[in-house]
Amino acid sequence: MYRVLFLFFIMLSNISHANKSDVIEQLLPYFPKISAEQIYESRLDGFYEVVVNEPRLDVLFMSYDGLYVIQGDVINLKTKSNLTLNKINSLRKEIIDTIEEKDKIVFKANNERYVVHVFTDVDCPYCARLHADVSMLNALGITVKYLASPLEQLHPQAQSSMEKIWCAEDRNQAIHNYKTQRILPKSVECENPVAQQLAIAKQLGVNGTPSIFFEDGTNIPGYQEPEILLQNIEQSHSQ
Repeated sequence: MYRVLFLFFIMLSNISHANKSDVIEQLLPYFPKISAEQIYESRLDGFYEVVVNEPRLDVLFMSYDGLYVIQGDVINLKTKSNLTLNKINSLRKEIIDTIEEKDKIVFKANNERYVVHVFTDVDCPYCARLHADVSMLNALGITVKYLASPLEQLHPQAQSSMEKIWCAEDRNQAIHNYKTQRILPKSVECENPVAQQLAIAKQLGVNGTPSIFFEDGTNIPGYQEPEILLQNIEQSHSQ
């Protein structure tokens, strides 16, 4: 149910409480771009919380004495809360919130109850399946906000197709036409956010599409039936 916790030793001088500069010095061989801004006090007694961004977003816990790093799920057995996942979700939300609304393709529910951000690849069959459910998702009160994550290794033409879609005068119609009929708009080349959103997707650890993010940062990789997705959203909101 939970990822395995594992420890690895890092050599430090014998000090009772490592300051951030000592922590950075010892982590640099593993994370060359680590900085003090990525190190926080933690609710886990005796450990710092270290946020790393490469190769993907992750949270580590490093002991004050500098001897141990915990990587994996840290569970509070009393509250049953996952300290690692809660922090990662919070960071995911912050990252997604940096994306401007004008750069998304939004299918808004009239009776909006929830919002999901979906990293999509227009040549992905399961993304097309999710798009076929958009009207049902909207009817359930779920607004769908598309973000670009073309998977070059699987779909070499997807990025150029998505750039045309994001440059279309009517993006909603353009992405609908392509996902349902494989019709690309005859768009004039423009500045578009596709590459930037792809970089954000990689930072968030997206390696397949569709990849669905709830408002709290919870990630659901892959397609889900509308009713199942709604149940998962409601469960996330109740926690």
